[in-house]
Amino acid sequence: MISVRQFAVICVVLLSGCAGAQSKVMTSDVAAKGQDPCAQIKPLKLNADGTNFENPQLAIDVLSACNASNTRAPSKARAAIFKLRSTAYAQLGDYGKAISDCEESLRLVPARTAWDVITLASLYRQSGQPERALGALRQMLKDHLGVSGKGTTPGMPSYYHLGMTLVALEQWPEAAEAFSEGLTYQPDYAWAYLYRALSYDHMNDMDRARDDVRKGRSLIDALKDDDRAEGLKSLSKPPFATLMAKYPK
Repeated sequence: MISVRQFAVICVVLLSGCAGAQSKVMTSDVAAKGQDPCAQIKPLKLNADGTNFENPQLAIDVLSACNASNTRAPSKARAAIFKLRSTAYAQLGDYGKAISDCEESLRLVPARTAWDVITLASLYRQSGQPERALGALRQMLKDHLGVSGKGTTPGMPSYYHLGMTLVALEQWPEAAEAFSEGLTYQPDYAWAYLYRALSYDHMNDMDRARDDVRKGRSLIDALKDDDRAEGLKSLSKPPFATLMAKYPK
């Protein structure tokens, strides 16, 4: 999966070759100060793992100004701008604009790996549109679009997000099946066990739910300190708090 940091670098590299083709249109305070807005993309600060912006509103301003000043930029460059701005909008909870930008990015450069579709499907799900997410993910699997490209393995990510979408739709047997398929690729992923446990519990299959809770909890207990603390914190919140109480150690 390409991080926000990598997309930012790609964007800057692609735009550096078309500076002469930039239009004179500039928006936002960044452009108003006479700065090249696209040159301000790389300095945008990210969180520790490079997946989100520290200041998403500033990122939106910079990326919007860059997009407005590069209306004739190559499709790959503009797609990267929309992809980055989609991330910033999602951070602010503006899923309508995040989805619009993500869809525009994929219109300019069609999905090359499963991650491109997973990103859009996640936005659909987070915005309360799991049906659209399910359609996108099923089409992705039908097209054999894997995590490394066409014809490659779908891996845990594809089936995990399919399972999460089916959970949102309360299609419990299908969700359990998706998580089971994902676990064939990554048998040490705690959250697949825990969400499968949730699915089994809703299916009244208490024995398998209990086994999965035990396995998921043991995997979280084995994590490093910070990751373990974060995992245990998640287990104390919905939808897992009730599950943990129902199936104690």
